[in-house]
Amino acid sequence: MPVATGGQVSTQRRRRPTRDRVFATTAAGFAIIVSGLTTGYGADAEVGRYLSTECMTCHGAAKTDSTIPNIFGLGEAHFVEVIKAYRAKTLPNPVMQTIASRLNDDDIGALAFYFQTAKKPK
Repeated sequence: MPVATGGQVSTQRRRRPTRDRVFATTAAGFAIIVSGLTTGYGADAEVGRYLSTECMTCHGAAKTDSTIPNIFGLGEAHFVEVIKAYRAKTLPNPVMQTIASRLNDDDIGALAFYFQTAKKPK
């Protein structure tokens, strides 16, 4: 079938994508999406460790019978959701609202990554 290119008609046929090419394109797209998920949460544990010093004041000393929740080992997505809710003031706690209001999305992501992997000090 003739194909028009730049005002000229070519007699070449359009190539159909091969199964391998479709697979490679799909795999590359999936890899980009997955890498975006981890970097979307700012997977920088060193920044998270640095920022966590303020969190440790209360959460590091919290006992099991305390009203202060254990945030060590908390999943990244849940941590991000909760801190953003404090930042938006949809969760009631003036202390956490103040702390969360100073954090940007990258800071929250770094903290989430850090606390997901950190162990509570003894």
